[in-house]
Formats: sequence, C-alpha cells, structure tokens
Amino acid sequence: MARVLVISSHVTHGNVGLTATAPALQWLRHEVWPLPTVLLASRPGLGKMARHAVPATDLAAMLAALEVDGSWPQLDAVLTGYFPSPEAVIAAADAITRIKRAKPGIMVMVDPILGDAGALYIPEPTARAIRDRLVPLATIATPNLFELQWLAQSPAGDRAAVEAAVACLSVPTVVVTSAQVSADTIETLLVTAGRTIAFQSPRHADIPNGPGDVFAGLLLGYLLKRQDPETAMVNALDALDGVLAESEGRPVLQLSALPKV
Repeated sequence: MARVLVISSHVTHGNVGLTATAPALQWLRHEVWPLPTVLLASRPGLGKMARHAVPATDLAAMLAALEVDGSWPQLDAVLTGYFPSPEAVIAAADAITRIKRAKPGIMVMVDPILGDAGALYIPEPTARAIRDRLVPLATIATPNLFELQWLAQSPAGDRAAVEAAVACLSVPTVVVTSAQVSADTIETLLVTAGRTIAFQSPRHADIPNGPGDVFAGLLLGYLLKRQDPETAMVNALDALDGVLAESEGRPVLQLSALPKV
C-alpha cells in the first residue's frame, strides 16, 4: 500500500476529478489523501452548475498544516489534476517543492488538465502556471494530444513531432492520451527512457466525462505497485476499458465495473 496526496476538483454528482481518481487508487489498495481545489455539485453538462473554488490561501493553509503535522515523509506519491486559478497552482507547486525536499525520489504525477479539441477550457493564466510551475516538478505527466501541443508550444501531429514536443517538457516519463483517434481505436503513447511505445484501445461511443482522471489514478496505482511503465500501462488501459464499456450511454462513469483485484 502506498499513500498518495491527490490535489484536484471534487464533484458530488459525476465521477470526475477526485471522485474518479481516488476510487481508482483505492481499488488498487492505496491510501488516498484527497485535497479539493474546487467543489462542484455536478460535473459540467450533467446538472445545475453550482461551483465554489477553494481560495488559494485556504489551499496553501491546508498544505501547510499537513506539513506542520510531519506528513510529507509519509507520502509515496503526489498527483495533481484540475486547478481553478494560477494562485492555486502556485500554492500546490510550492508545497510539492517542499515535499520533494522532505521525501527525495517521491513520484509526482501531473495530469495537466488544460483543454481538448483544440481549445483551452481553463483560463490561460492558469494554464501558463501549470506549464511553468507544476509540469517541471513532475516525474510523470499525462497530457492529451492538445495539452501536449499547448505545453510545448509545438505541433504534435506525427510520431516524430510528438517525441519532439515531449522532449520540450523535460519530464522523465510522459504519457500522451488520445494521441491518435480512429473510428475504432484510440492510441496512447508512453514516452520514457528514450523509447516511445504505442498502445491501442477500443474506442467507445457516448462516454461521460472522467476517463482521463480514472486512467491517471490507475496508472499511478500500478506504478506504485512497482510495475514497470509498460506493464502498468497495459494494466491501466485494460481496467479502464472495462469501465468505459459499461459506461457507454450512461450519465456518469460506472466505476463499479472495475474488476476484482
């Protein structure tokens, strides 16, 4: 069992953010310390939008309280997801810097939630803060293809362009989700240790929001079980496929479809 600090959004109705990532990690028998950056009643598009961003000063204070309690050496990994403001990103980045000093070699996964389909869906100053302050702290990053292009400020169409864009991030391991999408398959790329490995998964139609959050939790969870990155990718994508198959046409991801460990 590993202990993971997860900093992301919390949604009451709709399995996205913490309510998708934390169950995936817990399914793999890890202990999750969830810290919300924003509270939502329902995910966007599912119900009435009621949203409360956690003030960056409060986020920083909660992280500082954990530090005073001597929590950092207990952690085995940190995972970051959605941030509502550049100030919140800075609060998290400053804490992660201190965590890395307290626990050298700790795994830091940054899921840079910026946008998709050619457009940002967070304010650009927040996206810049994620690029400039958070991504450089990562040992592994999991952008989708658009997010990779935006972070690297470089087109990433073919495989060589993707590899060049990944090199701009200076992150030891990068997983590019939705690197190529066809009518039947979705390609995910693992770029690590000078190698690029492609994984093909079935494409499912009419899927609710949240697969990226589940995948990040699954991948980190398998890596924390000391699996090599290629094996962890295979297992994470396989478990995610079961969830997606059960979730087609449903309003929220069916996390109960995770198979028995």
